[in-house]
Amino acid sequence: MFDIQKAHEAQNKYCDENGLPIFSPSSGMCYRCSRNIYLPFQKGDIVTGISVESAGRRLITGCPHCGKSFCD
Repeated sequence: MFDIQKAHEAQNKYCDENGLPIFSPSSGMCYRCSRNIYLPFQKGDIVTGISVESAGRRLITGCPHCGKSFCD
């Protein structure tokens, strides 16, 4: 499921519970490609984006669409 607000909240909760820093932009918008990381984007046969479930299970360190690191 893709939902900007829920995915952002899931990432914040994951980071809080695991004592991790939040690298993902609060708006969800990538600094390089200007796409929202929490929404799907289709590139040919591949769909990129961070679902609510994924945001709640791992630390987001970069854009799934263009690969821009948020840690630099």
